[in-house]
Amino acid sequence: MRLSFVKMHSAGNDYVYIDGFKKRMPQLDCSALARWVSDRHRGVGSDGLIVLLPSERADFRMRIFNADGSEGDMCGNGVRCLAGYIWGDGLTGDSDFSVQTRDGLVNLNVSARNDCIWVEAEMTSPLFRRDSIPMLGPADTVCLGEQVEVLGVKIPVYAVRVGNPHCVIFVQDPDRVDLNTLGPVFERHPIFPDRTNVELAALQDRNSIAARVYERGSGITQSCGTGACAVAVVAIRRGRCDSPVAVRMPGGCLHVEWDGARELILSGPVHETFRGLMQVPDSLVVGYESENSPERDIDV
Repeated sequence: MRLSFVKMHSAGNDYVYIDGFKKRMPQLDCSALARWVSDRHRGVGSDGLIVLLPSERADFRMRIFNADGSEGDMCGNGVRCLAGYIWGDGLTGDSDFSVQTRDGLVNLNVSARNDCIWVEAEMTSPLFRRDSIPMLGPADTVCLGEQVEVLGVKIPVYAVRVGNPHCVIFVQDPDRVDLNTLGPVFERHPIFPDRTNVELAALQDRNSIAARVYERGSGITQSCGTGACAVAVVAIRRGRCDSPVAVRMPGGCLHVEWDGARELILSGPVHETFRGLMQVPDSLVVGYESENSPERDIDV
């Protein structure tokens, strides 16, 4: 079966998008499809799969599947790229609209800027309590600099939830740390029961941070929207940075504004890479919609 798709990225964090909003599509094993499509040698190649769907709570709904097939709660770059697709393809005539995610509703603003689409996302408020991240330990406490032992070494970490769990580690130079080794160990550390994203961050000045990220379920990526938010809010809470913060990652720069309480804005460019048709293996097709079913009655 051939299935149309769009490939998009923000700061190198790339996803394959399937539109289940304006067209009927077959029932798919999206977990298996995400693993297949993310393969950079045998599939399209991406950090994951995102499906656009109708919503009863917002203007649109997003489901995100990481490269390992696990379903994510939220993706800052992913939802912003999705907003760029929605706006660019005329699925709405408004520049402001909302998208439902597993973590909650995200309000977005889209505009044209130079040679790209610029998208601002009003992210869900950062949460620091252990029971919200989640992280083992007394439920009503926070982890801001707590020593966690990995590979025989105690490392101070800063934990926060920004749509999904994050573990921020401040270092002198993120490029000199073996993230390939450290990332998987922290991602699956027993102290994080739902696993975690891992960020290595270096403060550059009061409004700039350099960072690298190991994403839960996808590994090292060129950038991460919620990861950029995580390092920025932790640095601001520590009194080491002032809002707005430019977070520079290997794939590009993302911008974070936080008022120190609830309002958290992630912004940056989004780009469409290409469109195409992929030949989906029959084993990933669960079934087909009935000819009499509503066009938007989609089960993915």
